[in-house]
Amino acid sequence: MLFQVDYLSLLRAIGFGALTILIGYVAGFLVKRFIRYVLAKVGFDEWFKKFAIGKAILRSGYVASEFFGLVVSWIIYITATLLAVAIAAANLGFTEISEPLYRIVSVYVIGFAKAFAILIVGYILIDAFIGYIYKSTELRSEASFLMPVAEYLRILFYIAVLVFALEQGGLNVRSLYILLTPIIWGLTITMIIIILANLVQQVIKK
Repeated sequence: MLFQVDYLSLLRAIGFGALTILIGYVAGFLVKRFIRYVLAKVGFDEWFKKFAIGKAILRSGYVASEFFGLVVSWIIYITATLLAVAIAAANLGFTEISEPLYRIVSVYVIGFAKAFAILIVGYILIDAFIGYIYKSTELRSEASFLMPVAEYLRILFYIAVLVFALEQGGLNVRSLYILLTPIIWGLTITMIIIILANLVQQVIKK
């Protein structure tokens, strides 16, 4: 009788796990198709090409709608697979397996989704802001002066958004702060040197 109960528990665990994977993969496929259709329909691909991150995605061989659909679908696939194993393990009483898997899903997979969204939105806003700085510059002398400042701000904001996204994604960024500090100082010194060089050139020309 004990063997019969264990056998049924195993079948139930396999059934729940297989059902979870099936639902996840169907949902991922449908969501991918939906995202690609909607984004392509509203002209998101052409709009996204204006930004640096959009150009980088395009160089990798994907248009924006395909890329985002693929990323979201893989997040769903990975989540479904991990949940399937966790549910099967929980039904068999293996809490030492199921609990870490639930934690991976709730912290790292969802954290990756949050970090990815923050990176995309943040980089779009940064590029739009830097583009506004360039467009607001009319004189050539102002452009040569503002260009290093604008690019410095772009890199600085990129780093800030990256660190914030990783932190929101559940990663410890303390060591990253230590690593980035000399890089930021180096960029700052370089920017100051470039600005001073431009000022000296303008004074000499006058």
